[in-house]
Amino acid sequence: MSKQTPAAVVLTVLACAFGQVATAGEQVLEFKLVVKAIDVKSLEAPNIEGQSVTLTKMHGVAFFKDGRVASKEFIFNTDYNKGSGPFFGYSTYQFEDGSSITARFAGTARAGQPTHGEYTVVSGTGAYAGAKGTGTFDGVPSKLTGANLLNGKFTITTP
Repeated sequence: MSKQTPAAVVLTVLACAFGQVATAGEQVLEFKLVVKAIDVKSLEAPNIEGQSVTLTKMHGVAFFKDGRVASKEFIFNTDYNKGSGPFFGYSTYQFEDGSSITARFAGTARAGQPTHGEYTVVSGTGAYAGAKGTGTFDGVPSKLTGANLLNGKFTITTP
């Protein structure tokens, strides 16, 4: 029978009591995401056919490959001409344990093609406090009305 130090016993008890213990290093977080617009403000540019600028607030739920679920709130801006053009925004993934990841994202939409964008992690809380990293997301073709499906991935380094 191995003998454990009091510190090892305390760490084991804390790990069991609080679930996942954050460790320093790189993590790859893959997820599927369902999102829906909850507020859209769009303006057409005068004298430029098909040109619009839109500000959108959205909400969604991310289902991570490791079984965790996160609520996602985000805002983004588009500058589209006939459905194509640049977009950028900020999103926060809030996990059930209270941890969060906030990231800036950007991409260029092409009319009739699935969306692709890239993340830059700007902050985190809880298990992701001090996190840095990058990520990507890709739209999934779907016949859903009023909601979008995406696949995403973060590569995050925690202190």
